Amino acid sequence: MPRTRMKDRRNARVDRATVQLGDYGRLVRPDGTTKWWVRASNGAWAALGHERVSENDDGTITLLYLQ
Repeated sequence: MPRTRMKDRRNARVDRATVQLGDYGRLVRPDGTTKWWVRASNGAWAALGHERVSENDDGTITLLYLQ
């Protein structure tokens, strides 16, 4: 794929993603802050950085990208 097309793909962002129950975890620290983790497609766990997390009634979570 030509470089210009690759560059365009890297700039495209998804503004939200929904994660199913069992594919995420939450750690509440003693100071009250929350750290979220999601399972990547390769099965490894990844800590979330700057995303805003919204908990849904069906047990899923939605990650909202902050610009």
